[in-house]
Parts: sequence; C-alpha cells; structure tokens
Amino acid sequence: MIPGARTIPKVFVNGASIFSGEIIARLATALMALVIAHFYGSIALGDYGYALALASILIVVPDCGLHLFTVRELSAERRHLPEIFWNIHWIKLGLTGAVVAFTLIFGEFGIADRSRRLVFYVLIGRVVLQTFSQATMAIFKAFERMQYVALQQFVNSSIVFVWVGSGVSLRASLPVVMTGLLAGQLAETCLGWMILWSKFGPGRLLKWDRNTLSAIAAECLPIGFTAILLALNLRIDILVLSIYVPASSLGQFQAAAWFTTSTFLSASLVMSVLFPKLSRLLIGHSAQGSAYVLSLLKNALLVTAVGSLVVWLSAPTLLPLFFGKDFESAANILRILAPALPLVFLNTVLFYVFVAARRRFVCLGTLGFGVMAGTVLNLYLSSRYGVAGCAIADVARELMISGVYLYFLIQGNHARIAGLALVKVLMGATILLALGALLAAPLHLGVLWLAVWMVFVVTGTLMALGFPQRRELHLLTDDHL
Repeated sequence: MIPGARTIPKVFVNGASIFSGEIIARLATALMALVIAHFYGSIALGDYGYALALASILIVVPDCGLHLFTVRELSAERRHLPEIFWNIHWIKLGLTGAVVAFTLIFGEFGIADRSRRLVFYVLIGRVVLQTFSQATMAIFKAFERMQYVALQQFVNSSIVFVWVGSGVSLRASLPVVMTGLLAGQLAETCLGWMILWSKFGPGRLLKWDRNTLSAIAAECLPIGFTAILLALNLRIDILVLSIYVPASSLGQFQAAAWFTTSTFLSASLVMSVLFPKLSRLLIGHSAQGSAYVLSLLKNALLVTAVGSLVVWLSAPTLLPLFFGKDFESAANILRILAPALPLVFLNTVLFYVFVAARRRFVCLGTLGFGVMAGTVLNLYLSSRYGVAGCAIADVARELMISGVYLYFLIQGNHARIAGLALVKVLMGATILLALGALLAAPLHLGVLWLAVWMVFVVTGTLMALGFPQRRELHLLTDDHL
C-alpha cells in the first residue's frame, strides 16, 4: 500500500458486500412473490405467504443461536475455528432432522390444501440447505470477509432468476416454478463449503465432544429460543390472520407486511456487518462501547422514522408499483403498519446489542413477552376488525417490545442516556397521538394521526439527542475499534 494513501474503511466494504449480496438474494425471493401475485393471483400469494411464515420460523430451529454464537466467539478468538465449526455442525444435524420430521407430520395432518402443502414442502427443502449455507456465512462474517457471502448469494439468485423466467414462459405450475429456490440454494451451499475449505481450512473432521457440545448448547439455546421468538414475532400476524380471513385478504395483508419484513431484514443486515465490532466493544463496560450504542440507536431511529413517513405518504403508489393494481386496496393497511417500521428496526438493533453484551436472557424474556402479548392482541383485533385490526396489533406489539428493551437498556451500563431519551420520545409521541386522536375524533382523520406520530418521533429524537454528528458516524465506521 502506498504510504499516506487512504483506504476504504472495512465496514463499508463489508457493508457493500452484505447489502449487495442480500439485495440480490432478496430480489429472487421478491421476484417469486411478484410472479405469484401477477401470474397466479392473490389466493396463491396467500398460500405462499402462509408457507413462508412457517418456513421463516422453522429455519431458526437448526440455527438455534449457533450462527450468532459463531460470529461472536470467532470475532474475538479465531484460533478456535475447527473446534467450533465441527461441533456446531453436529448439533445442527440433529436439529435439522427434527425440522424434517415435523415438516412431514405437519404437512400431512395440519395442511389440508394440497397446493399449499406442496409450496410448504418446497420452502422447507430450501430451509434444510440454507441452514448449512448460513453456517459458512457465519464464519465469513466473523473473519469480516463478507465478499464471499455476496458471491454465494449472487450465484443463488442468478439460478433462481433463470429458473423462474423459464418456468413462467413455459406456463409451469407454481410448485415447479418454486423449485428454482431449491436449485439456487443448493448451488449457494456447495459454493460456501468450497470457499471455506480453500480459504479458511476448518481442518479434518472432529468427532463430537460432549463437554464442548454441552458448553456450546448452554450458550446457544437461549439465543436460539430468542431467535425463534424473533421470527415468530414477525410472522404471528400472518398465522393468526389466516384463521379469520380468506386467502385473498391474507394476500392483501401479505403485500403490506412485506415492508415490515424488509425493514427487519435491513436492520439485520446492518447489524450483521457491525456485530463483530459491537461484540468486541461490549465485552466490558467501556465508555467507547456506550458511545457506539448511542450513535447507533440515534441514527437508526432518525433514518427509519423519516423513511416510514415517506412510506405512509406514498403507500397508494408503492403497492400497485410492486404488486400490481389488484393490491391498491392494501394501501390503507400499509399506512396503519407504517409506524411499526422504525420500531421494528429499533427492536432488531437492540436485540443485537443485548446479544453482544452477553445479556441473552433479556432478549429471550422481552421477545417472549412480545409474542404472548402480540398473539392476544392479534386474536382479539383480527377477529373483530379483520386485516386492519391485525395491522394495529402489530404496531402495538412492536411499541411494547421497544418499551421493555429500553427499560433494560436504562437498567444496564450501555447507553443509559440514549435509553432514557428514547423512552421519553416514544412515550411522548404516543401520548400526544392519543390526546390528539381523542380530541379530534369528530373530524374523522383516521390514519392521518399515524403520520403525525412519526413526525413527533423524528422531532423528539432531534430535540433529545440532537442532529447527527460527523464524529458519531466516524465512530460507526472506525476500523480500529
């Protein structure tokens, strides 16, 4: 390297790799949803959404916290790669077998509709391959060599694009078109193992060690249960709503909820880039770690609150643009869901913060509470108000989870100032919203008050924590931390 030459911060290189790869991968999944919506109709999209909701929960089972554990441990101590790699795979094999057994039993006895059952089987086949691919990705992330993750996902998506395009042109059935997801995932998994062997050398096969397996399981199970709750929390609305509304209405809600899922995905991608650094900073209780968390939370809430306001304003245009004219009526549902977007992002960031700080039981308890409260709210509101009630329950659930997370943030030693400020912002915005809606009820302003709430959040965050500063952004991108 030329002396004095400026290099691109590693966080940008890894961030570009993760986002470009994941965008390509998610484009393949989004393409599938769009193809189903345009060529197979809202009923098929409802079946796909239901099966995808189940698959997104089941994929967490063979993970069981193993991937986050791998990133956290190897980012601090890389010499344990062979021991960690082989032992997590012994655990993963048993968990994958349990998923396959559950899938066959539930598919035969729990899903009466044949087409929905076939879609479910295809997605679970993809899950089995995907979990082993994600194990190699965890190692690439721990070593901060995330360009390999992007390469895997590019190969996967390229195969899916070609397969889906060919299937649609040949007017193939939906299960045949969806088999492209299996073909792409198989290529991704094989490529990941090839890169791992050639670049990182996990060594020869190690026999399982009971003491090591027990130690890993003790660390991972709380994280794994929390991850299952995280996935269930994100999909509980679809599962409950499917009881009360027909598949066409479920498809309408699925289109609006796609923005919530995308927000969660964006937060997960950002944190997958920052998690190795965050894990190193939060091993102790340093002032630098607190400043890092403060900068992360402040900027995350500001950006996503402004983004949710844009989504609220452009909802009537966005849904027809992405899903077609049949989904214009879902715009009102998206406007109800819009306040959940910054909350979903904030809650995902806080989940990673507590995992990095080794406070995994905070995540487990908070998300357990969120799932229980969310299920009750969804059952009550969905049965009475249908799709709109389900959307309201989602926003309320995410707000409650934010409140619990921020309580524990204040009680701990990580960014107490940020926790206190954000509690005041969210509580103040919600109280003002409730008062305004109550006093102006005769005006029938409806979902307009949700846009006002987002304006309150942005304004309150700026007043409490100030405008974004250059030194805060530099802290997030500093390679020397």
